[in-house]
Amino acid sequence: MVSRRFVLAAAFASLAVPALAQTPDTPEAFLTAIYGRVSAGDGSAGGAAYTDKKGRARVFVKDLVKIWDKADAEAEKTGEIGPIEFDPFTDSQDPEVRRFTVQSLETGADRARLAVSLFRDRKAKAGEKPQTVLEFTLLREAGGWRIADIARKGGEMPWTLAEIFAPYR
Repeated sequence: MVSRRFVLAAAFASLAVPALAQTPDTPEAFLTAIYGRVSAGDGSAGGAAYTDKKGRARVFVKDLVKIWDKADAEAEKTGEIGPIEFDPFTDSQDPEVRRFTVQSLETGADRARLAVSLFRDRKAKAGEKPQTVLEFTLLREAGGWRIADIARKGGEMPWTLAEIFAPYR
C-alpha cells in the first residue's frame, strides 16, 4: 500500500522539476540573478551576499575562493581588512545600483565573457551612460556557471580580481 508520505513527496517532486527546468542555465541568467539581488530595494545592497566567505563559494570558481580565503586569513592575522576593500560587484564603497544590463561578449561551452553596465536610475534616459561597466569571465564548474574574474578596464582606477589576488597565488 502506498503511504501518504510517498504520495506527498512524489507530488512535491513533480512540482519542483518543471521549475528547475524553466531556469535557464546561461551565463546571462547567472549574472542577471546576481544583479537582481544587487539592485533590489533601494539599490544599496551591493554584492555583500556574494563576497562573504559563505557567499563566495556559491558564485566564484573554487580556485578563486581558495585564494580569497587565504588572503583574508593572512589579513586577519595582521589586523588588516584584506585585499578587497570595496564591493567588486558595484566597483564602489557605497553601492547605489538600481538598474543594470548584461551583454554577452563571448560565449563558449565552458567559458564566457560578459559586460555588466550599472546605472543609478531605475528608468533609462536618452544618452545615459552607465556609472560603471564591469567585465566578467565565467567558467562552467560544479554543474553551473561560476565567476573566474571581474574586471573594471576603464576609468581612473582599472582593476581585476586576478591582479588583486596575484600575490596570494
